[in-house]
Amino acid sequence: MGRAELPLHAPGTRVDRGYIGESVPRPNAQRLLQGRGAFIDDLRFPRLAHVAFFRSPYAHARIKKLDFAKARASQGVIAVLDGRAVAEYCTPWVAVLAHLKGIKSPPQHAIAIERACWQGEACAAVVAESRSQAEDAVALIDAEWQELPVVTDMDAALAGKPVIHPELGDNICFRRDLDTGGVEEAFARADVVVEETFHFGRHTGVCLEGRAILADYNAAEHSLTVYHATQAPHMMQDIFSRHLNIPEANVRVITKDVGGSFGIKVHVYPDEMATAAISVMLRRPVKFVADRLESFLSDIHAREHKARVRLACSRDGDILAFDLDDVTAIGPYSVYPRTSGIEGNQVVNLTGGPYKHQKYRAKMHVVFTNKNVTCQYRAVGHPIAVALTEGIVDIAARKLGMDPAEFRRRNLIPDDAYPYTFPSGLKFERLSHHRTLGKLRDLMRYEELRAEQARLRKQGIHRGIGLAAMIEVTNPSPAFYGVGGARISAQDGATLRLEPTGMLTVLASVTEQGQGTEAVLAQVAASAVGVTLDKVRVIT
Repeated sequence: MGRAELPLHAPGTRVDRGYIGESVPRPNAQRLLQGRGAFIDDLRFPRLAHVAFFRSPYAHARIKKLDFAKARASQGVIAVLDGRAVAEYCTPWVAVLAHLKGIKSPPQHAIAIERACWQGEACAAVVAESRSQAEDAVALIDAEWQELPVVTDMDAALAGKPVIHPELGDNICFRRDLDTGGVEEAFARADVVVEETFHFGRHTGVCLEGRAILADYNAAEHSLTVYHATQAPHMMQDIFSRHLNIPEANVRVITKDVGGSFGIKVHVYPDEMATAAISVMLRRPVKFVADRLESFLSDIHAREHKARVRLACSRDGDILAFDLDDVTAIGPYSVYPRTSGIEGNQVVNLTGGPYKHQKYRAKMHVVFTNKNVTCQYRAVGHPIAVALTEGIVDIAARKLGMDPAEFRRRNLIPDDAYPYTFPSGLKFERLSHHRTLGKLRDLMRYEELRAEQARLRKQGIHRGIGLAAMIEVTNPSPAFYGVGGARISAQDGATLRLEPTGMLTVLASVTEQGQGTEAVLAQVAASAVGVTLDKVRVIT
């Protein structure tokens, strides 16, 4: 039935206007609030086994001996496995991308085989009838270790003292050098040069639901069904297929409700790959749910950087050049499949922000260390680049004695200058920073705030007023991952089905992790078809 044949509605009604841009209730909110969510740990299967991992207590150590005798004799234990046993069912991976020239990383196994390279790396797995039994048995594993030299400092890693993976020759995973030319000349003729070194500590996302997976291998059909708290079910379907040697058509990844992600659940984790491999090995469903302490040891971290940035400008406040030297530490492996080089690469791409300088030089090193791995997390590289750019811009404005809002206005790329190519090579189609800054100043009543700030300062009250300009790169998958060979996207689409009851069912392959994806899809579908929201059911 075409839209023209649908029941007519009155012009000017909500249906006629559509729902896009409106604030609407989330269709799944009541279900979740009433405890009706379906998360991985809610799932129960016949013959379900639970896996817990024995993790290295050392940042860098050779595994000389693992004694499983006591663990295997523990109540409820089904199997105790080392890295070699799991490697028979799961091939290792190397996280590199073809367009990141020179990036390198050693092969990584689901469970470490010869040595542990960070405190918390999984070195053995215990499978038992319950999670508590598996954890009790993990405590009974006797290990003999040979401690190895540890690299935790970025400068030491850069110097290669010592080298974590001798076969790679040094501790440099990836480096990028960018130079537009003319940078030294710009600094030489500048009236004002400012410089600062910024240090950024590691952090990670803390999701309400930890990482979780339930893998169920069907030996009769040589098929694998995986219930997975992930952002990327199609990516994981491909990866399970390739590394477990199961035809892709026989791998099904089901993503039910996901209790937050923030980018944490978009990567390949060794313990999750091991869980799927163990299901294949034991021919039964196996579940792994990371607890909170385990998550801090094994979820990806992000944004450990040390960056020196310089800015050159004229006495009138015109930015002439930026100069960046950034080092970021990523742990002992590049993370599969997006790699751990993209965050630093984006820092190079975006430092300098939306300002109209044309002289830019950047040097960036991604180095291996004996810490937990780092990778893409929530706004990949943007927070570092913005903090560097806006921090040094504020320092320059202060040195010139110029109002920081005026300094930014003077240097922002004109709104009518687009399309515009940034010195790093990124192309921007249409941006409006001048209009945005003007609106921001009006909304915050900038001049009034400055006057109030001056009055309070006389009373000994120091009130800060901060401004920041930024550019956000969107839809990065094809440009930053697919081009390098990472199979992280699907041939995606959506199916709209008009039911006999008059309901509209939307089948979509994107996942909902708490951002309101289902509500957005319902708004789009209702607006496109011309029905009310209560007639739309979204299944992701």
